[in-house]
Amino acid sequence: VHAVAINRLGMAVGTGRLLPPEGDTGRIGRMAVHEALRGSGVGRAILRRLMEAGRERGDRVITLHAQRSAQAFYAAEGYVLEGEPFLEAGIPHVTMRRNLQ
Repeated sequence: VHAVAINRLGMAVGTGRLLPPEGDTGRIGRMAVHEALRGSGVGRAILRRLMEAGRERGDRVITLHAQRSAQAFYAAEGYVLEGEPFLEAGIPHVTMRRNLQ
């Protein structure tokens, strides 16, 4: 499932995807928002829509790999840290999870 935020000019300004579930757990990945619009609510809207899609298909838990710089963003949406930091594509990340119930 892909979510894309489109501005009034028809340009994509943000995106994210919800991967197929493993059991009752979905995973969000590839969240991105145009740098000029970070902090504007675009990312939050995409994240919430992907969580809603997970709920609709029966996911009970959502996980994601958050860049350390975005950890507080996800924590504000109810995600909790799980495990130790790691490098992904040379960028520090952490695994986070949230129950959807």
